[in-house]
Amino acid sequence: MKRILGLFLFLIAMQIPARAWEVVMHEGRRHVPIEDVSKFYRLRDPLVNGPAFTLSGASKTIRGRAGTREIYINNVKYILCFPVEQKGGRILISAMDVTKIIEPVMRPGLIKNAHAVRTVILDAGHGGHDSGANGQRGIEKEAALDVVLRAKRLLEQNGYTVRLTRSSDVFIPLEDRAAFANRFLNAVFVSVHFNKSGGGGASGIETFALAPRGVPSMDEENFSYSDLKLHPGHGQDAENIALATALHSSMLRHMRLTDRGIKRARFVVIRDIRIPGVLLEGGFMNHPVDGKLIASPAYRDAFARAILEGVGRYRSAVSGETSYQAPSAVASATDKTSIPDLRRNVSPLGMHPMLNEAVQRAADSLKTQESTAQETQPDAH
Repeated sequence: MKRILGLFLFLIAMQIPARAWEVVMHEGRRHVPIEDVSKFYRLRDPLVNGPAFTLSGASKTIRGRAGTREIYINNVKYILCFPVEQKGGRILISAMDVTKIIEPVMRPGLIKNAHAVRTVILDAGHGGHDSGANGQRGIEKEAALDVVLRAKRLLEQNGYTVRLTRSSDVFIPLEDRAAFANRFLNAVFVSVHFNKSGGGGASGIETFALAPRGVPSMDEENFSYSDLKLHPGHGQDAENIALATALHSSMLRHMRLTDRGIKRARFVVIRDIRIPGVLLEGGFMNHPVDGKLIASPAYRDAFARAILEGVGRYRSAVSGETSYQAPSAVASATDKTSIPDLRRNVSPLGMHPMLNEAVQRAADSLKTQESTAQETQPDAH
């Protein structure tokens, strides 16, 4: 009877085709219409008002605006890899952003090879002769260590094993911090920092995950050699953004500062680790409001509680649990029949099928520069 039932369910499944994606090439990069995103994640038809759009469902909302790199998923801000485009009356999102941000955020329970979290590596930024940012009420290295020590106590009380890259005012090279994190399995890495702005007017919290291969770091306008390299952290691209989502949304709830978004960069401590990792910026030391909060024990306690909650939410998300607490971009899994495969419909001539077009374009550009340099060099003979 079980075999017959299993065969019946299999035949039904075979009649449900995976949703097709329309891939649109724009400026040499793959994009998909927002209508396809809405259908795949079983959201309502897009609401479009000029360049602005909203995709919504029972407990999920994606909203953004063409011409910008910002989207909000369940009211959490993300800085996209590439701008949202508008072409021929349609709004398009880059395939890179669908696969590297939207997919793991919308369906963290489907991330392959995500491990249960037993150990948390806490990294207090700076230390020793490296004071980090400073303000009238304190310095970054001391505030970061205080938050880490508070978070360590909370995490251990809740059954986690916690390891610190530093537990006192000492200087630890960035490479050594990454090497330390790589000693542990079933672990996540959380680096705690505070910001400083040039004029003292910037405020808010932000979270950094590793920029995917082929995507410029947020502080770069053009591709560099580092953008093309495959770093150890790229093996956890999906886990990185899911962890960033869980921690950042928890910070928003507990710390009540402006949402500056989840961003992408290639900081050494998140670039060279082989476990999921993020870097948190808990406010601006030299802002009058942020600085006052950062100096208070209550705010540092709130930061520590956000880390505890964020780690727990990540662990629940990748295990397929569907608890929801706003604001949160972690949504329940929807269509388990397939994941977005945005390479199959378009294969530009001369492109290796396993390379993203952004990587290929940058590689070609560097190859051209290298050839030009070789041609202009004097003959060595």
